[in-house]
Amino acid sequence: MSGLARIRRRAQDQQGVTLVELVVVISIMTVVLGFVTRTFIVMENASAGENLRLQNLDEARTLMDDVSKDVRTAARMTPTTSPFDVTACTATTPAQTQPCAPAGWSSGNAAPYAGNQEMWFYANLTLTENGTATACPDIIHLYVDTSLNPPILREQVISDANPTTDAPPNCVYGTATGGVYNGTYATRIVGKYIANATTNCPSSSQVFTYWYDDGTGLPTAFLATDTPLDAGERIQVNAVGISFSVRQQTNYTVPCTTLVNRVRLANVEYNPIPSPSS
Repeated sequence: MSGLARIRRRAQDQQGVTLVELVVVISIMTVVLGFVTRTFIVMENASAGENLRLQNLDEARTLMDDVSKDVRTAARMTPTTSPFDVTACTATTPAQTQPCAPAGWSSGNAAPYAGNQEMWFYANLTLTENGTATACPDIIHLYVDTSLNPPILREQVISDANPTTDAPPNCVYGTATGGVYNGTYATRIVGKYIANATTNCPSSSQVFTYWYDDGTGLPTAFLATDTPLDAGERIQVNAVGISFSVRQQTNYTVPCTTLVNRVRLANVEYNPIPSPSS
């Protein structure tokens, strides 16, 4: 029988395939379908992960822009003090009229405080109050609220309530109660998903770094162990480093996004502390 005839006869055979052949075909198809399915899952996860990374970057950029803008306006209350020398309100006799941070400002450390994740400072953020130009700066309290998971960055601000009568250093915030001026402050969430030194984010826990110029004029950062800064260190600060790591909580293992910036304190540089010889 010729080869062509055998092929024709086999093609017309009604016996079907054997069990072994069926098992082999199913096994091959399982492997192929598994590979294809896995490829689709990997592509879908990659797409979702990329989208989440873009969301992290967008959140980090917004956070950095807001904080940098506020820190850049840091100003001295007097020519010989630091923007970070915010006074804590205390009951005094006669009534305290100097600018001070009202009691009850949520959590965190009392002013003055310039630390790794928290700082108080005077800032020329609000240039007018009730339609009137004001010479008195705002009091700003920035801190990472770790009581929430993930942590968030909060900002509390109080502005001068009497722009027509007050001028530095005698700025009165609010009205006197029990000998203490307690102005009304506003609290807002600046940014969410702070992930500094958390799981899947090997960054440092230091959000704020404080810079000064050494004896040769070289910019130098205070060590993390130096914070919170004392009065002598606060007066030297002329720039603030900001480092935010952001990671939204998801089911995907997405690395955190970290942005770093150094903000020069323009008001401090514009109005330097007088030298002893001047």
